[in-house]
Amino acid sequence: MRTMYETIYEMAKPYLNTRYNDVHVELSYEFTKRLLKHYPEADEDIVLPAILLHDVGWKMVPEDEQAGAFGPEVKKNDVQRFHEIEGAKMAGQILNELNYPGSKIHEIMDIIDGHDTRLEALSLNDKIVKDADKLWRFTTAGVNLDSFRFGIERISYINYLENRIKEWFFTLAAQDMARETLAITRSQLS
Repeated sequence: MRTMYETIYEMAKPYLNTRYNDVHVELSYEFTKRLLKHYPEADEDIVLPAILLHDVGWKMVPEDEQAGAFGPEVKKNDVQRFHEIEGAKMAGQILNELNYPGSKIHEIMDIIDGHDTRLEALSLNDKIVKDADKLWRFTTAGVNLDSFRFGIERISYINYLENRIKEWFFTLAAQDMARETLAITRSQLS
């Protein structure tokens, strides 16, 4: 029998086949589960659906408009913001279709609506989603993909990531995971 999270992911999949979001979401989901072990007071029924659905809004952005709306140098803030707004709406529709609890849907939508552009976190749940969303970048898959699509040498991109750890992550556990993951990536790519 499929879990609710597996069902949510299956419903999200058609919207994740752009920007390599399928790979990104799977890795981010695994980091989310690891972070939840460090923060048992967080609500997994909010955090896990939020990470599974956070980037569905990119499907509403034509692929030729996506470049420059994410990465080290965001030039299209309006496009980045658009994917958050659309993603929150789409997440709400998916979760309502599954009869997910309404109070949880609202918080999930609030987290998605600002997961990239909002500099402050709304709650511990939001911190975990924001952190897991970035942690995938530190994996070998993330470094290989992003260094290619942003036209940055891998070692330069690894150094860039290393210098962003304290700036980007809200939780200490995520900072530790970023360092550990990047060390593994560095050794695999050298």
